[in-house]
Amino acid sequence: MLAELPAPVQRRAQELFDNHFAKDPNAPVLCTEELFDSKKGRHRNGSKSVRITLRYRAIYVIDHGPDGKGAPQAFWYWIGSHESYNGFIGCTG
Repeated sequence: MLAELPAPVQRRAQELFDNHFAKDPNAPVLCTEELFDSKKGRHRNGSKSVRITLRYRAIYVIDHGPDGKGAPQAFWYWIGSHESYNGFIGCTG
């Protein structure tokens, strides 16, 4: 997904991930938003979004492993344009 984005967006995403997200997934500079279950979206429960630019977002989740007892690990599992993001999360408005 990342490789398909414009080069400036790729660089900004990598910068945000390396300099902020990897240190603190809740860093204010990431402008995170909690995603709620809309019954129409394809995102995982407990997901949040990160603003890459005004036109691009990433979605992440904090996972505790298959048994739910592992150490928490935050990871991005989706990135794309805001238009694609709206479709992915089931936003019709």
